Order: sequence, then structure tokens, then C-alpha cells
Amino acid sequence: MAETSEDMAETDAMVARYSVVRALAIVGDTWTILILRAAFAGTHRFSDWQNDLGIPKAVLASRLERLVENRILYKRPTQSGGKRMEYFLDEAGLELWEPLAAMVRWSRHWYGEEGHHASWFHHKTCGSDCDLILSCDICANPLTFYNTYAEDGPGAGLEPRIVPHSRRRANSAIRHGDDAFGSPEALTLFGDLWAPAIVATAFRGGRRFNDLVTYLRIPPLVLSMRLKELIAMDVLTRRTTKESDSYEAFHLTRKGLDLFPYISMLAKWGDRWRGDADGVPLVFQHRDCGHNYKPHFRCSACGDRLHRADVVFLDPLARS
Repeated sequence: MAETSEDMAETDAMVARYSVVRALAIVGDTWTILILRAAFAGTHRFSDWQNDLGIPKAVLASRLERLVENRILYKRPTQSGGKRMEYFLDEAGLELWEPLAAMVRWSRHWYGEEGHHASWFHHKTCGSDCDLILSCDICANPLTFYNTYAEDGPGAGLEPRIVPHSRRRANSAIRHGDDAFGSPEALTLFGDLWAPAIVATAFRGGRRFNDLVTYLRIPPLVLSMRLKELIAMDVLTRRTTKESDSYEAFHLTRKGLDLFPYISMLAKWGDRWRGDADGVPLVFQHRDCGHNYKPHFRCSACGDRLHRADVVFLDPLARS
């Protein structure tokens, strides 16, 4: 089989350590996201995933094995005995509820019929339907792109570049985008390594083509394709730079800026579950309180911190 430009990308390049990319190496894949969505909705058996998603057996087996290896799922024999196994969310998998909730929130806000006026979550503690407010764990005030910044942490440095899953092999998964996230476009964005990594780098100030190539070690042809897609989705916009009309920079739109909770929660998960003994690559600062922070979600109705067991997803997949 002929290799694509993504398959032929440099595999030995060294890139900046980045918890977002480390996390995307596991969850930046369409089939993996769909498997996890179903797992949170109560799916445990191989046959149920296959029947519901129409995923090829070999692909499903590969993804489940990878998720078990990374402590996102664990498996145990079915109660009926025999060789059949059931899969359950492990601790690392359970903590993916925050990035997953951020995906659902963004997708339903921008692609759902009710848009920004709907509440896609229910807080069992206060009994209210609510939105998720990204908040500082120190002062409890809201976090935004504008009142936060990142500095190099003790784990900053270089590491080998991660080879992404081939999108070409996951095209059949995109048909589930409407059910899972309200739009195939949303699943295409989240089920990729490069597109979220580009968005995350834009949040850090990487806006020029050459800067993105250098920082992410992304093949230029692949970058051109992803930028075109992100612009078509209205996540990025293209502008000429102040220095010269012949140079372009790529800026986050309002829709793109609304991905900040997703990128924040992805970095948080990557720091904990994909880190190493050197420490976190980036330390995040909250300008308003002046402290290092870890993000969490608060209920828009009562203001309390939200925990996984207290939140119900009010989206179609969760209702099914």
C-alpha cells in the first residue's frame, strides 16, 4: 500500500515536550473517541461496540488493546464465564470525563440546534441543568485565554515526535459524528492529532506557518491541509502580518477561542497520565490571582466544583 504524506512524515524528529500532544497520541483518533463515548454511556462488550459503531474487528481489537495498555480501560471475564471479556473505564479513563465533556460542550454549542442557549449537562447535587465553567482551583474564578498564560515547567525540553494515526484509515468513523458530537466536522477535529495540536499551539502564540512547522514538526503539506480545514470550520482565520502583506498569520476566531476549555483539560490529563519523572512541561498561571493553577469545571447554576459522579451528560448519546 502506498504511503501517504502523513505516513512518510519524519519519525525521528525531536519536538518540544507538550502534554496536549502526549494526550492526543492516545485520544486523538476518531475510533478511540467513539469507543470512549460509548464506554461512558455504558458499553462494555466487544460485540456491542462492533454492532453499534460498525467498526472493523481488527481495528476495535487494536484500539481496545491500546486503551488497556495505557490504563484507560481494564478488562475482566464476563459473568457468564468463558473467554469473553468486558471492558471498563480505569482511573485514567474516568478522568477523561473532563476533556470529553469539553468536546461535547463545544460541539453542541456550535453545532446543536439550540446552540449557546442550551444546557448540555445536569448537576445532580443542585438539581439544575447547567453549563460548565472552566475555573481556577486556587481562587475559583473563571479561566480564559486572556487571563492565563504558560511558562516552561521542570519537564520542559525535547522528546521524539509522535507518529499519529492515519486519518485515511478512520474515514468510516466520521459518519458517527452527528450522533456523537452533533456534526461530522466536530468529530473530524477531535479525532485527529494535528488539528487540536495546531489549535493548542495557536493559544501559545504560534500563528505563522513556519512557526507551526518548527514547533510541531508537522509536514508542511499536512499543515496546509489542516489549516485549510480549520479555516473552513471557522476555528481559524487568516490575516496578513504587520511586518508584510506577503506573510500570513493564523488567528483563533471566537469559535476557536471557545476550544480553550478542551485544550486546558487535555493538558491537565496529559500532565497526570502521560507525564514522566522530569515533571510537567508547562506551568499555567492565572493572572487574576497570581497563582499556578490546575483547571476544573464549576456548575453555572450553583457555582460548586463539578465531579464526574455528579454530572449527567444531557446529549443524545447519553440519553440513548
